[in-house]
Amino acid sequence: MLNKIIREKQFKVSVGGIIIEYAADESLLLKIVESQYSFIVNNGKPDLSIKVHYGKLPYLRLEEKIFDARESGGVWALYRSQNNFKLTLTSPRFGPVPYRVAVFDSDFTHGELYIRPLDLSGGQDSMVDQGADELPCYDPTEYPLDEVLFVMLLSRGRGVDLHACGIDLAGKGILFSGVSGAGKSTIAELWKKKKVNLLSDDRIIVRRINGRLQMFGTPWHGDARASLPENVPLKAIYFLEQSKENKALPLDIADSAFRLMVRCFPTYYSKQGMEYTLDFITELAQEIPCYELQFTPDERAIDTVLSHVESFTS
Repeated sequence: MLNKIIREKQFKVSVGGIIIEYAADESLLLKIVESQYSFIVNNGKPDLSIKVHYGKLPYLRLEEKIFDARESGGVWALYRSQNNFKLTLTSPRFGPVPYRVAVFDSDFTHGELYIRPLDLSGGQDSMVDQGADELPCYDPTEYPLDEVLFVMLLSRGRGVDLHACGIDLAGKGILFSGVSGAGKSTIAELWKKKKVNLLSDDRIIVRRINGRLQMFGTPWHGDARASLPENVPLKAIYFLEQSKENKALPLDIADSAFRLMVRCFPTYYSKQGMEYTLDFITELAQEIPCYELQFTPDERAIDTVLSHVESFTS
């Protein structure tokens, strides 16, 4: 495992073929955390460019609130005005004032991220490191900002983000989707023994690229810590259900679409984004065979999947 801290003034992250660029002002350095290492790219035009600032937060008028994750235990809220969007991160740990604020243009192509200094009564702020030149060093991708941004970018006609474990099985993309506790990390650990490429054990992005549905690994892993910046054509979707026996049951399109919608990250705050996501989920259920995988938490489940995949892809 890598332990060193990488500090940069600027870097780009590519997840699901979508690139976000972060660039620091003169007041700080940017920390690249371990989960992002393999997703750093040097080339490619950014889909979203973000300038990162450190210091006192600017005065920002918060107009129409369109979503507040704090109502369900989160830390972020999204506001809309005529020309831009504002996203605030607020935590009881840091008081009522947001500890980060981001402002984005209406097209989500450019943004400004503001990070305020935190007074933790003399304690060390776990989110900041001191660089060699004494500049503060922050992770601009810190949860939940990067995940929220990628979901927003996906909902603008690019694809969906799913609660899922995904594997590359000899060039075939096999996706195992499940809600929290369904067994994504369990099935991932079982696949590790087969030495297949695990793209992620918790979050998978699906996009249509050149007419083909592709699934992509993400840096947002689960307990199995599986995370690869690779993509592969999607061939089958299994919805995980723990059981005392192993079998794959075919699902119809309506059932498949409903299960996919429950397991994706929709933009409830955007009518356009929701319409796109619903359409994309429907296409996904129509084009990719979907099954309910009843499985036991042992290698017999893997044998069942291998045999089943061979039966409809050979």
